[in-house]
Amino acid sequence: MGCGGSTEGRKDDKEDGKFTHRKPKVSIRIQPQVKVCKESPQIVFIFGGPGSKKGRIVDDLVLVYDFKLLVVEDVILRELPKKVARAIACDTTRDVADLLREEPSHLSLDWVLETIVTEIEKEPDGRFLIDIMPNLRFLLRCEKFVKDCEYELSMFENKYPIACALNLAIPEDKVIKNVQKQTAKHPSQMKEGGQSDEADTSRTAKRTSLYEMSVKTYMEYFNKTQRLVTVDVSCAIPDLIWQKVNSFFSDSLELTPKKTANTVILFGFDENAFLGLDLARYSMEMISLSSLVDDPKQSVESLLSALCKHVDNTKATAESFAVNAMGTSLSKCTVDQFKKKIIIFLEVTDTYLDQYIVITDTKKQVERTRKTSLFTRPFKAVCTTDNEICLFPMDTDTEVCKQIALCMINAREE
Repeated sequence: MGCGGSTEGRKDDKEDGKFTHRKPKVSIRIQPQVKVCKESPQIVFIFGGPGSKKGRIVDDLVLVYDFKLLVVEDVILRELPKKVARAIACDTTRDVADLLREEPSHLSLDWVLETIVTEIEKEPDGRFLIDIMPNLRFLLRCEKFVKDCEYELSMFENKYPIACALNLAIPEDKVIKNVQKQTAKHPSQMKEGGQSDEADTSRTAKRTSLYEMSVKTYMEYFNKTQRLVTVDVSCAIPDLIWQKVNSFFSDSLELTPKKTANTVILFGFDENAFLGLDLARYSMEMISLSSLVDDPKQSVESLLSALCKHVDNTKATAESFAVNAMGTSLSKCTVDQFKKKIIIFLEVTDTYLDQYIVITDTKKQVERTRKTSLFTRPFKAVCTTDNEICLFPMDTDTEVCKQIALCMINAREE
């Protein structure tokens, strides 16, 4: 996970500088036999086709719940050449494609699951998130791999029971609509040679159809055993999808989070910093930075390290924080307060609070219609790793913004 993709979902809520007035609903269906094995390892299969935001959700699950991710496509490309003795080297994806074109039977579901078992046995007390469906089409053409999975999964579960299958579901027609919507937003972006974006729509439809056909027997298997968790991701807004998925893992599966993800941290340095801010509306926790340490005048590195520990030890579903730095050695004006002066290239942008925080009704605990906040003060925004957004008053020194973000990154890596 890096800085580049962390604001994807939040920007989807804003068009042409205006905030949308209706927040899409994300529904979830949890079948009755979904439960985590009390004995290790804990195993979850995940499915999601084109447009499902699976990549973002997988990244967050790995970060927050300390899953080890097993991507079967990567496993195949790494292990299949070792399995097949050939005179010619098989070093690239194209080599593997040629190999399977000549003899598709080299790839079978039972071999894939045996390979997964080998990976699990390396960490028998771990949590595993298994992404079993490849994206590469030549892998999906292998009949011994894409087949009725009931027997092979049953054999797998004799040794390692699967808690559930998480299906990030979106109807095919809505996938196409989302592609067309993006095309409409950027009509000037044409392909080379004047090719229209209709080709993208057609290609997406074919990918979606192939995916649905490939996962059909998996859906039937987990549905039959009542262990299918289906999340409607039609809204295509990653933050909203993640909130629903996060609540499921935290509340229904009762997994203990390792840390938070997608946090929004609003820094304030004077008594007027949070004037007009409705903490309940934004579900923000107010933190007095001085209360986290014994000596508020200690180094800013120590202060920010204490802040990171507090944020990461907060319940995973708490994602927004207002940090009052008054009375501490952390100020918005000088870079000299930092011990390490490092050249960094973090992007700083101007933004508004509503762009980054999904609003919920804290009284009814249900999603509600979004209204544009009166707290429309602009901020400087710095995106760190782990999908964390740091917001600062506009008069904060830009280099100070960057150094604070960098200190928080370093504190988590120590």
